[in-house]
Amino acid sequence: MIADKAKRYFLGKEGKRMNCAQAVVAAASSVFKLPESAIEIHGRSAAGRAPGGYCGGLYAALYVLELLDKDRMQECEDLFKACAGALTCKEIRAAKKLDCVECVGKAAEFLEKIKTHGGV
Repeated sequence: MIADKAKRYFLGKEGKRMNCAQAVVAAASSVFKLPESAIEIHGRSAAGRAPGGYCGGLYAALYVLELLDKDRMQECEDLFKACAGALTCKEIRAAKKLDCVECVGKAAEFLEKIKTHGGV
């Protein structure tokens, strides 16, 4: 499962610990064909440093969707916001609805959903 694998990468249980964005991309890479540089590219997209201050996990999921199924990007944002209460790292942390591990899981969960229920 992509979500479980992403959480394991984030927590360092798959070897080297990855940031939230890298964890989602690495887990997605195990299922989808992504550029080899994708994990490295997301090295600075954590802790509110993703463009627009987005949650790094969400930003990574949107990156994957942009490559594979652009039509699902808004749906992913909407579902993530419904769970996290916001899209930016700062607002998510302030709302205290989800912690970082849960954000990684939710972002990756959408990718898992589209893989198992069609779309990619």
